[in-house]
Parts: sequence; structure tokens; C-alpha cells
Amino acid sequence: MNPSTARAASKLNLIRLLASHPEGLGLEEIQSVTGHKSIAALKKDLGELYMIEMYPYSPTDAVDLDFDGKKVKIRLPVAVDSALPLSPKEWSFLRSLLVSQKTKEGSELNRSILNKIDSVIPSGDWSPYQKTKETIIKAINDKKTLTIVYWKRDTKEKETRTLAPWLLWEENDSYLLAYDLTKEGFRSFRLDFILNIVIADTKYPTLPDTAEEFLQGFKQLFGNDKENNTYAKLWITDSASYHLGLKLNLQTTGNQKQIGDTLYREFQAPIRDQNWFIQTILGYGTSVLVSEPLEIKESIRFHLQSIALSKQNLTTQS
Repeated sequence: MNPSTARAASKLNLIRLLASHPEGLGLEEIQSVTGHKSIAALKKDLGELYMIEMYPYSPTDAVDLDFDGKKVKIRLPVAVDSALPLSPKEWSFLRSLLVSQKTKEGSELNRSILNKIDSVIPSGDWSPYQKTKETIIKAINDKKTLTIVYWKRDTKEKETRTLAPWLLWEENDSYLLAYDLTKEGFRSFRLDFILNIVIADTKYPTLPDTAEEFLQGFKQLFGNDKENNTYAKLWITDSASYHLGLKLNLQTTGNQKQIGDTLYREFQAPIRDQNWFIQTILGYGTSVLVSEPLEIKESIRFHLQSIALSKQNLTTQS
């Protein structure tokens, strides 16, 4: 990250931190989260917040700081995060839920919310994986087979599969549950990893009576209880714990340890999707260390070794 971008990100993070604590924060409390090297450096950044301009408002309209000698408070006449507090995917999921409400009760409120969403993000009639879902539902209703191009999460390879679709699962993440004609068994496929899907000419088979058994096993792995059953233990710096806490449900254990000049605190975090979890942790570098489970720890080590090897090869070639 270039220095200008880093400075801007630092100031925006200060605004979000102070806005989430309307009662105010002491300078030492802020420093423990932001990682500023000194109180003087923190005061300089706080003093520059008024320079962040948000069109069409002047800087003083956007940010107003109050420091009584003990705590720093912020006033935001313009809500900095109100324009898009959700990701585009989350906005689309919300819109899809509202559109699916067919009852008249609250319909006026639903229309008002839909209009607001459309003013924030141009969603139209789109919903996540809409075309994929429509194809799957049609194939299930018409007893047609499907040919999909699927991106395997473990090997990052693309493969073509011919399936007899059985069920569209839309709790937590969206999955296609289907009978694989080649492997002769039930399999699950995440919709966001399906690169292409078409209705095939292959005859739809008679599904074996192991469907319910497969569904029960799938629910145990990917159902609502999964998030509470599998946890990782992490050692995280104070500044990283604030930002990572916006993505993961971090639960502190109260333990801490010093590694070199850096203080780490121990947290527990639920693992819903292992691949997403690993990719998220990798983005924090040495600010987040994994102690358990072993498979996550080894997978992250493997990723880091692969990156180091790739860089070494590029250096050799150049």
C-alpha cells in the first residue's frame, strides 16, 4: 500500500472507531487499537481529520472532534458509512428476501426499502446466482440433468460434472445437492463456485434411497449448528483484532503473550468455511497467528511457502 493510501485508510479507520464509541475514547485506548507508534502521532492524525472532505459538504460539516483532556468524541452530521454499510452481495441478498415476500402486510414498507436499496446499488431484478438458481429449479421440476463447470476449492482446478439435481439449499451459503452420474454418489456444490451450468440431454436417473442419509450428513457439516462446533484459536495484535472482529466473531480468552516487540492476545473464532477463513487470515500477515486447529495452521504455512517460492522463481527468472 502506498503511503498516501495508508494515511487515508488510517484516518478513515479513526472515524469508524470513534463513531462506534459515542461515549468517547481515551488517547491510550485509541492507540491500543490503531497501533500508532506514539500519542503525538495519534494527535497529529486526529488533528487532520477535519481535512477529510466529503462532497458536497465542507470538511467542518463532515467531521467534528471534541477532546476534553480525557476522552475524544466525534460528531458526524454526515454518516460516513451510511451510503453502503453492506457489501453489494449483502445488499442483493436483502433485496432478494424482500422481493420474495408475497404477503400484503408491510408491503408499503418493503417497497420503500427496495427503493432505498435501488438508490444505493443498481440491482434491478438481479439476485445472487439468479440465472444459476433458475436453471437448477427448472431442472429439478422437469427432472432434467445438468452439466456444470465447477471450480474445486481444494485444488483450484476446473472440472466438468454431469449431475441429477435433487435439492437447492439456501441456508447460510447456497448449495446444489445432486447425484453425480460419473462418481455414482450424492455431492454438494457451492453456487458461487459453479462457473457454468446448462441443462443436459442425459436421462434423469432413479435416485438411490441414500438421499436422506446424505442430507443428514450435509446438515451436520453445513447447517446452522456448524458455526458453533468448529473453532480456531488465534493470537492477534490489538490493531488487527479490531478490524478482524468486523469479519469474524472473535471471543477473547484473556490470554496474552509478547513476541519480540509485539503484544498478542488470544481469541477463539468459529470456522464456517475453511477456505474463506484461511484466505481472510492470510490477509493479516504476521498480525494474526493460528495455533489451532492443526490443519488450518498447516494450510496457512503451505500457502505462505508457495507464495515465497513463487517470488523466488520470479526473482530468478528476472
